[in-house]
Amino acid sequence: MANRVRSWILALVVFALLSGNSASGLAQARPASAERKVGSITLTRCDEVVVAVAKAWCGSLPRPWDPKDAALGYFDLVFALVLPVAGGLTQPAVVGIEGGPGYGAVGSGQSYAQMLGPLLANRALLVVDQRGTGGSSPVDCGPDESVAACARSLGERFDLYGTELVAQDLSALITALDLGKVDVYGDSYGTFVAQVFASHHPELVHSLVLDGAYPVTGETAWYPTQGPAMRNAYTVVCERTKGCGADNTGTMELLTRMLEKVRRRQISVVAPGADNKMHRVRLNPQNLNDVVFGGTYGPTIYRELNAALGAALGGDPLPLGRLVAESQVKIVGEPVSVYSPGLNIAVSCHDYPQLFEMAEPKAVRKTQYGAAVAAQIRADPDLYGPFRIREYLASDFGTQSLCLTWPVATRDPWKIPGPPSGTYPDVPTLVLSGELDTITTAAEGELVARQFVRARHVIVANSTHVTAMDDVNKCASALVREFFSDQDAVLAGSGGRCAATIPPIVAVLGYPIRIKNLSAGITQTALDAIDRYLQAARYRGLGLRGGSWSARGWNRIVIELDEYRLYDNLPVSGSVRWNYDTGAVRVRARADDRNWVGRWNMYQADAIAQVRELP
Repeated sequence: MANRVRSWILALVVFALLSGNSASGLAQARPASAERKVGSITLTRCDEVVVAVAKAWCGSLPRPWDPKDAALGYFDLVFALVLPVAGGLTQPAVVGIEGGPGYGAVGSGQSYAQMLGPLLANRALLVVDQRGTGGSSPVDCGPDESVAACARSLGERFDLYGTELVAQDLSALITALDLGKVDVYGDSYGTFVAQVFASHHPELVHSLVLDGAYPVTGETAWYPTQGPAMRNAYTVVCERTKGCGADNTGTMELLTRMLEKVRRRQISVVAPGADNKMHRVRLNPQNLNDVVFGGTYGPTIYRELNAALGAALGGDPLPLGRLVAESQVKIVGEPVSVYSPGLNIAVSCHDYPQLFEMAEPKAVRKTQYGAAVAAQIRADPDLYGPFRIREYLASDFGTQSLCLTWPVATRDPWKIPGPPSGTYPDVPTLVLSGELDTITTAAEGELVARQFVRARHVIVANSTHVTAMDDVNKCASALVREFFSDQDAVLAGSGGRCAATIPPIVAVLGYPIRIKNLSAGITQTALDAIDRYLQAARYRGLGLRGGSWSARGWNRIVIELDEYRLYDNLPVSGSVRWNYDTGAVRVRARADDRNWVGRWNMYQADAIAQVRELP
């Protein structure tokens, strides 16, 4: 699918790290004395703002846009390389490949380094901004620019962003750096790149980790596993929360009733968005589809959807409207060096399965698309149930019509970039799937694992899209390290038992407009503020019913509340301190002219979130 992006935390991380600067520009600004030659490439010390990793070296490699036609010019393939402090490279280097398509990997250097941890004592980490991303000539199509206009802005190069070319670039860079065979970690679309790279350049691949795997082969443009994965995810969250689902209040039941209601008449509501502004939004099937499927990127929507649906059905649409407003403005304002929507389109329209023939003109594609939709509705109208197929397709999440107006590529035509031989090479492969992932589903992960001779598929319980990066549970990341250290042992079943023990996401049970139990209300206000931090496009926002919040810090996060109202009768001021790495939460609040404190751990299954009044 076109919009296979990283988890909820990525946008915050890369924005903070890059702030719109390219790796190449910063690297060139370093003094000439801070140089090192690796292979045939001379590198310079990275400014830590680039990758937020000490001891990183930055560089670039000139690459032809079209290896078969030098007349189309060259671009600089920007990368960063983390080398061991002392000693040689006694173990294979690790290559981190980012997702999207549209994200570069250089800005995620810290996340990859943290995931690998002690492995970097005797191996290198290579992160690359693939062509069209980050510092590697990012595709700069405006957010309101049409697909056809985006293609026109690329000129003759519109069909030169396919994943096979990305794999060629990576092969040339690894060879120039003289790294030999490498271990590859790909997340989301990065797993697509990793599969293509392994099948086209097997001589350079020692092993693969595919985290949130998107199948290169064997998938269809309908992505038929998404609907079942979505229904299962919300059912699982509700069933694992005490009190959720009682008296016919299961999430799928509430969602079905809500859809029936808004199909008769859309509901308009003014609600706070992710950009610190109020927005008038409509509750309709298309917008609800974006919210529901968007839960895959983090815990907030899984936590809040059940209660928000219940409130809306009871006459208060504000909590559900907030989720809609947040989903619509979440990535507005990101610089193209952080995320390139245009690159997402260029890759999607070159490599991904379609409902029409990309070699045909637009008019023919539209006819084929209409016929494919009609046939699918006849065959399985509940594919994305309780959403109707046309509702799904009309949403931002449904991208099946994305490439209808993309030009016909003649120089490098559309095709699925599967293995040239028809089968994947015998490369040790670990596939990781989040149990609650609805964009690269566990079923897709199983499909990918079956295509490799030596593979193991691990489903991480209660987890969303991408499991090993920014891994607060310290489970999937540990398994990645074990695998890179001893592939045979992990493939034989060693490690990973923790994947079944990840604590469940606890659903919110209600959104009353007023609350009597002040302790419970302040506790839920603190949890709500953390959810808003995760949803926000920046470091400030608004309370559900008034007031505001602002945040500072990364990892050790401080959220300041100013008359923050989750409930009409309970404005809360004070601070919520959250250690993202450990899960520790501390609350100091002022409400109802009294002082309140609380302390708990978000990542412990049996932890009780509760504040108490100070004497």
